[in-house]
This record gives sequence, structure tokens and C-alpha cells, in this order.
Amino acid sequence: MTIISDFHNHISYTSAQAMVESARQRGLRIFGISEHISQTLEGRPVLAHMPQEGVILPMEEYRQQVLYAGQAEHFDVRLGLEVDFYPGKNEEIQAALRDYAWDFLIGSIHDVDALHFDRMEGDIGREQGEALWLRYFELLREAVNSGFFQVVSHPVRMRTTNPYLPPTFDEELERLAAEAAHCNVALELNGFDVLTYPDAVQRLIRACALQGTAISCGSDAHYPAEVAQAHAKFESILREANIRGIRIWKRQQPEEYAI
Repeated sequence: MTIISDFHNHISYTSAQAMVESARQRGLRIFGISEHISQTLEGRPVLAHMPQEGVILPMEEYRQQVLYAGQAEHFDVRLGLEVDFYPGKNEEIQAALRDYAWDFLIGSIHDVDALHFDRMEGDIGREQGEALWLRYFELLREAVNSGFFQVVSHPVRMRTTNPYLPPTFDEELERLAAEAAHCNVALELNGFDVLTYPDAVQRLIRACALQGTAISCGSDAHYPAEVAQAHAKFESILREANIRGIRIWKRQQPEEYAI
């Protein structure tokens, strides 16, 4: 395996050290941990509607657990956070982070105008479904252009609950990829998405290849067994699109390595 990094991993159901041990066992060399900001004591009040995943940690305790895991395992661990982009709440969300040093911050869209689409149930119909996709892409572009994130995660995640892709789906992906390239923000190749709806992810990666957009690889692992869960598929998708570089970060400065 030539993909040696994994930059989207959570620890609230387990521990940072267990996740790092798993990364080593799977042949990774650089490991990014990026818990949800809503899983921190400081971020929870403004994002109280988000589903709770395991324990809630004070921000500093989370940071120290991640840093200690890297030291204890003698492993290159990068400290990150997955941060919701939520118009009307962004200043409050981001204020909780400014006193801390991070290697990378992931921007995520889980809500479209107060609708938490990850938990949508039932058939919403084509008209509403397509409209939601278009608004979702608009929010993804706003996150890319915010200047706050190094990477925007799982850009086709709405496919989980909304199968009504708009006719302009590929054009929307290309527009997002072009703006990300212009802003020097990476888009994420996400393990959960690849394993769940690979066709949508392949269309995203084709758009990134066309626009020269940086790619970050992240498993979105919540348990040690999920680390690098789709890396073999990642490599196949990237090679098919003729993408040969992976973006990573240290102290929010971009680095790249070839695959």
C-alpha cells in the first residue's frame, strides 16, 4: 500500500492510543486524529443537536490525549478537529478553537439550513431532494471559501439519505473542485463514502482530477478496526483518475507525498 496517511479519525468510542496502534498495524506512517468539535465540552453547547458519539472531552484533554498517543507510540500523529460549518453559528463555533494550535482543521457540512440530513428518514421526493443537493453544494463552496479549513470532508455525504442527484451533479462537483483548487483547500476521499456509494465518490474524484484539486485521504474511522478501512479502494480510484499525490498538513502547512 502506497497511501501512508489517514487524516480523518475519531476517538470518542475508543482512545487515541488504540487508534494509533491500529494505524501502525495497518502500515500507515502518518496519522491524523480529528474528533468532532461537538464531542468537545466547548463545542457541544452550540451544536447540541448533533448526535452524541461516546464521551464528551474538554478540548485540552482531547488535545493532550492525541499528543500523548503519538509520543507513547513513537508515531507521527497530527492533531486535528472536524468542525461543522454552520451559517449563523460559525463565529461561535470557531471561537472555541482559536486559543489552540492545530495541524489541520476539517470543515464538514452535516446540516442544510437546520435540517440534519444524516438522520433524514423516508422518501423526500425528487424535487426536494434535488433542491437539497444544490443547497448542500452551495454550503460546501462557502466552507471552502471561508479561509478556516485545510480540507473539506465527505463532499458527497448527502448521498447517505438523499438519492435524488440533480442533473447538474457533475457540474456542481467540478465547480466545487475548482473553487477548492483556487483556495488551496483539499477535498476528502472518505472511507465510509467509498464503501457505501463508490459511484458518487468516483465522480467527485474525476472532478478533482479535472480541476487539479488536492486530495486528502481519511477513513472516517470511529473504531480501531476501521482505520485504513478503504485504502486499497482509495488507491484504485486515485490511480484510475491519474491522481498521484496526497495532501497532508503539519501546523496547518500543506505537505504532499506521491503514491
